[in-house]
Amino acid sequence: MYLSGDEYVSEDWKNPANNIVENGYRLKGKRFDLGYWRKHPDLHGYIVENFANGVDECQPIDLSGDAIGQIVIAISEDRLPHTEGFFFGQSENDEEQRNEAVAILSRALKWLETDPWHRSITYQASW
Repeated sequence: MYLSGDEYVSEDWKNPANNIVENGYRLKGKRFDLGYWRKHPDLHGYIVENFANGVDECQPIDLSGDAIGQIVIAISEDRLPHTEGFFFGQSENDEEQRNEAVAILSRALKWLETDPWHRSITYQASW
């Protein structure tokens, strides 16, 4: 389960020499690894139900700042739905797992809020 951040790199039209070029091409964006969970199906179930209309096809799911805040509250209030599946394993839902998830999501939210015009966050599971 991956939480990724994308940052758009603006093009300098007035002074193209300021643009970042790698391997002969202008860099248009950067991708950051914001978080990772090995087995937390309850968190996955909450995200799929609330932000992917219940569709679970390992697709990327865009998460706004408000969505991340909602997830943090659900974790803090122990409101994640019990979720089972063939590859899922089992959520511990102990204090340590909740604290880790809240820390990852809170840090990602701060990252997003520093430049919301150029940054976005995506969650994606891979079973």
